[in-house]
Amino acid sequence: MFGSARLLAACVAALGLAVGSGAAAATAAACPNVGFTVVEPKASSETRPVRIGKHQTIFVRRDALTTTADIARISLKGDDEDTLILITFKPAAAARLHDATTDHSGMRAAFVADDDVLMAFTWSGPYGMDTDGSQLSIPHGMARARPLVEAIRRCTGASGGERTP
Repeated sequence: MFGSARLLAACVAALGLAVGSGAAAATAAACPNVGFTVVEPKASSETRPVRIGKHQTIFVRRDALTTTADIARISLKGDDEDTLILITFKPAAAARLHDATTDHSGMRAAFVADDDVLMAFTWSGPYGMDTDGSQLSIPHGMARARPLVEAIRRCTGASGGERTP
């Protein structure tokens, strides 16, 4: 009888852990993993594949320059023809992004949301990205951008608001 009780207790404990882990995983899954990262020319142990559109894959560094948790403010501007996502990063992340782009003309980078590229670019010039904020321009992107921005705000507590031009 005691063996059955121990087995039942172990099963209940395991079920509780599984349910608890599932809830944590569901919460984590609801929070998008976004940020700027460097694009590499080929796959390696330090990169991961991400999609540009439906038919192209590029490889970005696993260690991103910025992450979702680095976002202090995020807002939408524009319309569906030219959707703009305006992002202000926390000071340490803004400094990392600035330092990574200063004197690195020709560096390829991307803003990635989970496994999808929202914007890819080649940095040009000696100056780094502005520490006051970044602007992503996504043609015909409002339907995609609105839920992403709302999820980022929900997960990070980032301030912001939709603004119209």
